[in-house]
Amino acid sequence: MTSRSAGGRRSAGEGARNRDPLHPLQLLRGAVSPPPAGPARILVVDDDARFRQSLTAMLEMVGYHCLAAGSGAEALRLLEEETPDLVLLDLLMPGMDGHQVLERVRRLGRDVGIIIISVDTSWDSVKRTLRRGAENFIRKPYAPDEVLAAIETCLQKRERRRQNRRMLQQRQISEQLHRFLVNHSPDCIFILDTARRFRFVNDKMLSLLGYREGELVGRAFAELVADPASVSCALADGASGTRKRVTLEVELKRRSTAGCDCPDPVPVELTLMAVTCRGAGGGERVSCGVYGVARDITERKKAEALITFQAHHDQLTGLPNRVLLNDRLDLAIRQAQRDGGRLAVLFVDLDRFKMVNDTLGHAQGDLLLQAVARRIANCIRRGDTLSRIGGDEFVLLVPRLKLQRDAARCAASILEILRAPFMLGVHEVFVRASIGISVYPDHGRTPEELLRHADMAMYAVKEKGRDNVAVYRPQMDRKYIRRLAMESEIRNGLANNEFVLEYQPQVNMADGSLRGLEALIRWDHPGRGRLLPSDFIPWAEENGLIVPLGNWVLEQVFVDIRRWKRHGIHPPLVAVNISSLQLRQPGFLGFLVDLLEEHDPDTTRMELEITENIIMHDASGTIRRLNQLADMGVRVAIDDFGTGYSSLSSLQRLPVTTLKIDQSFIGRIGPASSEDSIVSAIVAMAGSLGLGLIAEGVERELQARYLGRIGCHLAQGYLFAGPLSHEAAGRYLGGCH
Repeated sequence: MTSRSAGGRRSAGEGARNRDPLHPLQLLRGAVSPPPAGPARILVVDDDARFRQSLTAMLEMVGYHCLAAGSGAEALRLLEEETPDLVLLDLLMPGMDGHQVLERVRRLGRDVGIIIISVDTSWDSVKRTLRRGAENFIRKPYAPDEVLAAIETCLQKRERRRQNRRMLQQRQISEQLHRFLVNHSPDCIFILDTARRFRFVNDKMLSLLGYREGELVGRAFAELVADPASVSCALADGASGTRKRVTLEVELKRRSTAGCDCPDPVPVELTLMAVTCRGAGGGERVSCGVYGVARDITERKKAEALITFQAHHDQLTGLPNRVLLNDRLDLAIRQAQRDGGRLAVLFVDLDRFKMVNDTLGHAQGDLLLQAVARRIANCIRRGDTLSRIGGDEFVLLVPRLKLQRDAARCAASILEILRAPFMLGVHEVFVRASIGISVYPDHGRTPEELLRHADMAMYAVKEKGRDNVAVYRPQMDRKYIRRLAMESEIRNGLANNEFVLEYQPQVNMADGSLRGLEALIRWDHPGRGRLLPSDFIPWAEENGLIVPLGNWVLEQVFVDIRRWKRHGIHPPLVAVNISSLQLRQPGFLGFLVDLLEEHDPDTTRMELEITENIIMHDASGTIRRLNQLADMGVRVAIDDFGTGYSSLSSLQRLPVTTLKIDQSFIGRIGPASSEDSIVSAIVAMAGSLGLGLIAEGVERELQARYLGRIGCHLAQGYLFAGPLSHEAAGRYLGGCH
């Protein structure tokens, strides 16, 4: 079956298509195109409806596309509208019989194969149909295999005829194209005699070099070559016939003009071929000159130069990229080794650059990177190399360094010049940077070591508050190795089910009733014991593992809710923290919908807690996603409120239902404490916006009384209950019920 279907597809859609030879220019414009692929089209012509239906069904079952006609007239009408690949024709039909149809098909000039399937098997009928061009004759009733084999044979013969016509057409086009190219060659063509003087040049060579007709004939070829020595050997080989073909790149001189005595030479790819002829008396062939072809490669040279530049430079800023930086750094190290000198590598990372992209857009961010590159480049020495190695990261190579403190002074000057504001249209933007320094040979002897150690020093600046300079110290290696190890350990922890959830109750301080539970992740580390989120969440945020970790928390919460429900326990609400990376994942909402549909927590409300900083990154996208969550019935709370950057206007646009006062404010509540006024302001703002309010970290009666007095009645903390295991939380919920 497969072979017939494939054969049908090869034969499809031919018709009478582009049989006339094409002009070469038509070929260049794409006039010739391959035939469309598809199943072979077969027209079944028979006045017996049952025969047509059975034959059509069989053919379509093996992959052919079928048309059907119940009379000769209908068949001719279809043939005028369609161009099938094959016709299966009955001879004995009322009105116009098969012989008449066959004759009319030939008059129409259709390139279509015809197979006769008839009960009329007389020798006269067979002879008449075959003379009129029928491919085969099959007697009714037929055997299916016989029909399919005949169809396959007919289609293959038609395919061979089509290929032969196409090959003939292609040969004709090839010949025309060859003549056209020879007569309109874009290359310089010339012939030299045995003295290496021009005997013939074409118009292209004259126009390329600026000469008039007849001015080059008789002149020595070497006079036109910018470096005659580069072609002397090739000309000697060509003139002597020792080498039949020589190809090399040279530069040809242009003709001097009145305004330019020495115009730029033209780079060409030169091919020289020996021309030989019979010697006197029909002896051995001897050299009688050189045939040459010169192709202008000016554009190619420009393209090569551009490709080389792009391969070694950053396309946005035009600065050297990582590849060129490594080359120059390696060269500077070898020079320092010879001279006993020093060099420095400064790793410059812009602080909070992502905020510019998120608030002003990536186009403005690109303009800022270009402006930063120009400003730094204007304050460094001529021999220094400033490179951009990706994102908002720049590296400065300072060779021939005298003292290590000179590198620190250079870094300080970069920080100073970046403090002046940048104008991006109507926006005034302030940029700060963190710079790490490594020095050869003190901090490394290879490019990889110096770059890695400068990167470590830069991260040390980030950890201590940014906008500063740090020189590499060996102690930084331990933190770097720890960062890599933590990534591997978190992955293994997820794979080995080392993470667990605990649940801390949220209560109404006025009557002790339960509002809900907050899910808190813990890590039962095989080597370090139980770890709190502060021990591993920052690492997970940094390397992107917070996404699979946060998704695991959501899945486990739904599993725990289902386990409680099996025992008749229904928590009124469960709050789960999600990160900005999770929220920005394209599939996050779909993932959450799948969980809701799978576990159906119809009696339990879900509340997702986000931090204020999420609002600052991609504000419009965050609002859209949070509104989608709210439409799904999911509540949204802002965690650690008061420590971020959210504004009253942003809160009004968000579908937020609850604010959670950060425990750092609650912990400092006391007599004559300034935190009292901050907490009071947050409570007043929540009341004006109609938002619920929860105080985190309530551990003393004094705090609870004060919060109740100012109108905050919901709390979470050790004063009421600490984080509980799943089983303990179930018992707690059972007691509340």
